[in-house]
Amino acid sequence: MWLPTEDPIIMEYGNLDKSDLPEFGYIKILNRDNEAVIFIKEGFIVGSWCMDVSSLEEFYENKAMKNIDIANDSKLEIYQTNNSLFETLIELNEECKLSLPIEIKLILNEKVSDIASRKDLLEKYRIRAPSEEDVENLILNYKSYKS
Repeated sequence: MWLPTEDPIIMEYGNLDKSDLPEFGYIKILNRDNEAVIFIKEGFIVGSWCMDVSSLEEFYENKAMKNIDIANDSKLEIYQTNNSLFETLIELNEECKLSLPIEIKLILNEKVSDIASRKDLLEKYRIRAPSEEDVENLILNYKSYKS
């Protein structure tokens, strides 16, 4: 895996948004279980690589995408390149190239969760936690139904 070593834009988990992503570049995903890189070109993932930290086994292409895990303690580093450097990166990392590009929405929607707590999750899906009165009514209704 060959990557240029410039200072990245470091993101906190859960703050990743489509507007944060470069037109050409890559994202490094670092966590305790694996390290991964996805190559981004114009809103699409065009290449991916993943390494299992414990076994040092490397995965490429679609198999790498399946193994990418973004956990709560993951660190995301976003690197921006120009088109020319990006094409060189893809050429040098040919084994990572996906046969069909994947929309970046996949990693934003399925891999990165913006939910930090149970309360946030309930609010996101407009689920109201039952009050004590709601519980009492359920019990009374159940008792009257059983009678």
